[in-house]
Amino acid sequence: MPLALRPHFGAHAGGLEHALALATLAHAVHPVGGRLAAAAEPESWGRPSSDFEQFSRLVTLLQDVVRHPGYTIEDLRREGFAEPVLATLAALAVGPSM
Repeated sequence: MPLALRPHFGAHAGGLEHALALATLAHAVHPVGGRLAAAAEPESWGRPSSDFEQFSRLVTLLQDVVRHPGYTIEDLRREGFAEPVLATLAALAVGPSM
C-alpha cells in the first residue's frame, strides 16, 4: 500500500502528526507483532520541549513505518520528511559497523 498522506497535511507535512498517521496506517495494514512504539501514544506526549525531542519522536515513529513490508525511506522522502531524519533512519536500518 503506497503512502500518500502528504496532501492531507499541507504545510504540516513532515511533522509529528504526519509521522503518527503514517505509523498508525503502517501498523494497521501490516501488523508486525505488538503495538506501535511508545512515542505513538499522543496522550503521553505534550509539546516537544526541544528540536532534539521532536527529531527523536519523528525517528521513533518513522522507524516503526520502515520496518513494515512495502514502506521505504524513499516513500518517506516523497511524503516530505527532512533529510536528517531520513539519514538517521537509514543509519539505524544498517546498524552499527564493526
